[in-house]
Amino acid sequence: VCHGRSGGQPSFIAKDLFPKPPQLLEADGQITDDPVGEAYWKVKNGIRLTGMPGFVDSLSDTELWQVSQLLINVNKIPIDVSNKVAINRL
Repeated sequence: VCHGRSGGQPSFIAKDLFPKPPQLLEADGQITDDPVGEAYWKVKNGIRLTGMPGFVDSLSDTELWQVSQLLINVNKIPIDVSNKVAINRL
């Protein structure tokens, strides 16, 4: 809800957050140059003084690692797969 869908506009929630949450599923660039372990820590614990919550209580450890790997490798997702993910989420 905060980061939006691929190719979509920011949600009404994202418009009021500061700093603005990045669009995570845009395959035209890399979301972060952080190591996967640092991305994992951010997904698990959140980012202090932002709207980014931690997901330690709602995702399993495996799911936290999967999300982290997705963030690090989003620019490697083939466009046809990215489009299918966007369509399936509608």
